[in-house]
Amino acid sequence: MGESQGGNRERVLERIPEFWIRPQDKNGRPLDIRVLDASRHLWPWAYRHVQMELHDGTRAAELLEEVAMEVSARLRAEPEVERNLNGYLITAFHHRVRSQLLKDSRLAYEGLLYELEENHQPRAPDWVAALETKLALNFLVSYLPHQTKHMLNYRALGFSWKEIAQFAGITVEQAKSRFYYGVQKA
Repeated sequence: MGESQGGNRERVLERIPEFWIRPQDKNGRPLDIRVLDASRHLWPWAYRHVQMELHDGTRAAELLEEVAMEVSARLRAEPEVERNLNGYLITAFHHRVRSQLLKDSRLAYEGLLYELEENHQPRAPDWVAALETKLALNFLVSYLPHQTKHMLNYRALGFSWKEIAQFAGITVEQAKSRFYYGVQKA
């Protein structure tokens, strides 16, 4: 019985394609080697996660590559991301897959294209509204003070106010008030 379980695991691992992403971003800047190493380590999980969520494992490399480029750029801009690089990469990848799932599963295809939304209820949020919201948030974020942007990024990744305060070297109350003041100012 132990051999059959080990054999099944080996067969599952054999089905995961070899890891490969481009070593530079779209602007030709090299990806940070730490991000490449973390991505390589994350690859088996990422492939299985995309296979399970999107039922399309072939998209895993593309999604991981996009996330690695974004995380590498974030690491260049904010070196403190390295403290929890693996967690940051996993969270960013999970958000990317979730976003892709919402875009992909909005409609169940039945009938002619022009009849889809007219005849069938959408199964997920409107991707156009999601894109417009993301653009509006990006515009708002561009007016935020530098420290407030950091706090917003950490909150979006699920960090607590206590953790954010520790990173910034201030109290929890100061972190909250600086954040809310920065948002109001923007």
